[in-house]
Amino acid sequence: MAFTTHCWKKFLRLEPLILSGLKRGRWAFLALSLVLGGMAAHAETPVELQALKLERQDAAIYMSGTWQFEMPSALEDALLKGITLYFVTEVDISQERWYVYSQRVAHAERHVRLFYQPLTRRWRVNVSPQPFNVSGLGMSLGQSYDTAEEAMGVVRRLVQWRIANATDYNADAKQTISINFKLDLKQLPRPLQIGAAGQSDWNIGYNKTQRLELRP
Repeated sequence: MAFTTHCWKKFLRLEPLILSGLKRGRWAFLALSLVLGGMAAHAETPVELQALKLERQDAAIYMSGTWQFEMPSALEDALLKGITLYFVTEVDISQERWYVYSQRVAHAERHVRLFYQPLTRRWRVNVSPQPFNVSGLGMSLGQSYDTAEEAMGVVRRLVQWRIANATDYNADAKQTISINFKLDLKQLPRPLQIGAAGQSDWNIGYNKTQRLELRP
């Protein structure tokens, strides 16, 4: 009886470590699955920005458009396995100066968190102006959807997104806007970052710089 009690107390002390190890093992297994599943050659996922509209209304500059890309099957499988995906859009407005490098006059970010809820069989989307590993869900807007296509519509669409103040725009100066969109691997658990790195199915991105011209 004393031996059994001693072993039980020892197990209770080790239980948190055992559970932690199982959790790490789960992520390691998923990361290994990503590596093995992505060993076959795949083309990089193309991304286009359609119907881009930049306009000034009242005291702000707004951006609208649609990200056009197909979700790779590897990412669909990852979502169904309980992996949360993060997409980020970044915009920088810069102004040229003849005596030094261009000056950034405005910056905006849009972070989208997409995941599947197996118990309810619904898709959840959260949108935040900063990374979720910094803000949690306190500053985000969230909503649930019945289908993956409805949820992806939120990921793809930019509707009247405020990217700068109206005073940041100078029609008499040469200003450019840089638009970047990507699947943000840095917000994944670290084992998954390692597993997804270098896998073309996880390499979703868009980068373009152009002259800033606003619609009246």
